[in-house]
Amino acid sequence: MPDDYGYINARIKVMRTQLLDGRMLDATLEAQSYQEFLRVLSESVLAADLGDATAQGAGLAELDAALSRNFFHTADKVYRLASGTARDEIGVLLQRWDLVNLKTLARGLASGRGTEGILQSLIPGGTIARSALQAAASSGDVASAAQAITVSGHPLAGAFREGAAAMSASGRLLDLEVALDQGYYRRALAIARGTALRRYLAREIDITNALTARALRGQSVDPSLFVEGGNVIGASDFTRLGAGDTGVGGDLSPILEAPSLEEAEIVARRALDVAAHNAAMGDALGVGVAVDFLRRKEIEIAKLRLIGRGKFYGVPAEQLRREVSVE
Repeated sequence: MPDDYGYINARIKVMRTQLLDGRMLDATLEAQSYQEFLRVLSESVLAADLGDATAQGAGLAELDAALSRNFFHTADKVYRLASGTARDEIGVLLQRWDLVNLKTLARGLASGRGTEGILQSLIPGGTIARSALQAAASSGDVASAAQAITVSGHPLAGAFREGAAAMSASGRLLDLEVALDQGYYRRALAIARGTALRRYLAREIDITNALTARALRGQSVDPSLFVEGGNVIGASDFTRLGAGDTGVGGDLSPILEAPSLEEAEIVARRALDVAAHNAAMGDALGVGVAVDFLRRKEIEIAKLRLIGRGKFYGVPAEQLRREVSVE
């Protein structure tokens, strides 16, 4: 395949037409039962991946597996379109879900969650081999999990080991998560070729720092928790934000001023949606189109998971509609 974003983006634009439109999402919301919800999905492009989700007696575990399968197939197809530096850049985008999965893995092990529970909560769109994730999830503790990821040779293994050591020393899961953020963004920025991708990554970094500062508000902020590479929040701003000074957050103030961490995360997700859209608009011949498409696909799957759970437990359609609107 040529290292040519013109070709890649033309294919992605075709794939974008296969995302569920507002009419189809409305149909899932208006379904009168869980079985009707599944019937609506079986009439969409997701039908090929539903598998056991529509079988007699199937439940949410089968639905999650089906949606995960569809997400993996979509992300993998985008990755296989590219070669050369384009493949490296798109690979970095997919490693964003490796970052999420390693954090989920660490949280699950730290809280004593079982192997199957951890595996079911992982996103299948990343690049870590399933066998490595299984070995890590069944390892029993974070330090052993880090060794399992190291054996896989994954680029984030070093950051995971450093984070596991930091967590062991401090007893704080946050130290591990920030070490992973730092390792991921350092690598991503080194690989990013175009200004649009670097701008998008910088936005992610600023939002990450804003959320960390929001979580630490009122505490003594450790400067080592700062992730470098953003455009809005500098190291000194980060310390001030943690102390409660929201005046240095620029256009990220809504995250910092949100009344709860949950609401701050909702505002952060919306900001990332806008950043992904802007990346596509400003980089029609580069990786920006892939940034936006993968973000849209992630949102679609998250909404379907939420709607599916609502239908399974009989949540009223209007309540579901309100919840989906903020996802």
